[in-house]
Amino acid sequence: MNQHAPAAGPLGHAAAARTAPGTALAQDAQRITAAARDLAARFRRGGRLLTFGDGPAAADAGHVAVEFTHPVIVGKRALPALSLSTDTPSTGASPTLFAARLRLLGRPDDIAMGILTDARRGGEVLDALAAARALGMLTIALTSGEPPQGDSGSGGPDELVAGGGASSAADHVLVARSDDPLIAREIHVTTYHLLWELAHVFLESPDSLESNPPGCRDDVCLTCADAATPVHITELRPGGLALAATDAGTEEISVALVQAQVGDVVLVHAKEAIAVLGGESR
Repeated sequence: MNQHAPAAGPLGHAAAARTAPGTALAQDAQRITAAARDLAARFRRGGRLLTFGDGPAAADAGHVAVEFTHPVIVGKRALPALSLSTDTPSTGASPTLFAARLRLLGRPDDIAMGILTDARRGGEVLDALAAARALGMLTIALTSGEPPQGDSGSGGPDELVAGGGASSAADHVLVARSDDPLIAREIHVTTYHLLWELAHVFLESPDSLESNPPGCRDDVCLTCADAATPVHITELRPGGLALAATDAGTEEISVALVQAQVGDVVLVHAKEAIAVLGGESR
């Protein structure tokens, strides 16, 4: 029996539909890290984050702005951010004003983040990203799309964004690899929380903003610079979960982002396995 196989029924189907997009997100770690590094560099120069999204993504744009201006972790600095979708999420009124607002409010050191739940209907967001880029702003697009037929999902953003629009309008294109708008939004939520956390890592470590920053050590979790903990997998469970032997006893962890087997040593941070170190047994 495949211990990673989800249970049958609606919940199992929902979990299976999220497996590939979630794995693809983990494979995009370098893209996300690069975007966060550039994001932090703009904040250090006095830049502001301007967010926008059409349709359901308008709410996500507001969420991003709140995350940056009202950090939920004690000790993290508030960063200037404003959602241009604030007055449009429920009615969808005037999304074409995104580009006009950016031309009015944007400055060269600012950041524009456009969120597209459905890349095929995101013309207003793409227009706004293009306007922001023309002003010299850093541009980040969170979009969606399935890999081409027969592709493993490892292709670049040009292959995944309908018409290549976002890739030509944004400096960083971060793709949720799903055509299901609900799953795409779930991936986007994870992505922009990673951007928030990594931006703070870079801001708190000025040396990391150099053009050739030192590499990440294998025993350090990049998302918060805390030491991750090596543990041994003792049992695989359905739904991407596992039991692990730790110094404090047996704990349940997630192995959804790695390919782990019983007996493997994995690095764990916040109950999430982030790397497989080897196949040693305890």
